[in-house]
Amino acid sequence: MSNPGRKHWEAVKHILRYVRGTKDAHLTFGSNNSTDVKGYNDSDYARNMDNRKSTSSYVFTHCGGAISWRSKLQECMTLSTTEAKYIATLDEVKEAIWLPRLSTDSSAKRRLDLPTLTIYNNCDSLSTIHLIRNLMYHAKMKHIEVQFHHIRELAIEKKLEVWKIDT
Repeated sequence: MSNPGRKHWEAVKHILRYVRGTKDAHLTFGSNNSTDVKGYNDSDYARNMDNRKSTSSYVFTHCGGAISWRSKLQECMTLSTTEAKYIATLDEVKEAIWLPRLSTDSSAKRRLDLPTLTIYNNCDSLSTIHLIRNLMYHAKMKHIEVQFHHIRELAIEKKLEVWKIDT
């Protein structure tokens, strides 16, 4: 901020062009008859050039519109694409547990109910989904911290369904 250069000016011009080109774009709610809350997630693997950490991203939709979304650099290093996507799914599940609190105020007609969470996992392979569903010991994944296996508990209790979608 104190010493902006040509590169910064080019970035500002790029942002302003984007805003000008998308001024008529908007989110539309109610375009879909489904009242289900659906979660979609994806991650990249070690794409950050500075520290080689992965980025987790998710979005939740309700009535055809986005109600919650996030893109964040993962806090830990991952050793595979499967692990990066597994952690991205955990981030999404933690948000899904919080989501029903969005409509708990007294003016809400009905609380957002998530009896079974459906997550659509954008995976290049099914390995992450198999890891979540399969409770067998996985020697290659033993280094994942215990906190990440919370997803498995939800899958066992039938409170979580994870499905693959194509890119």
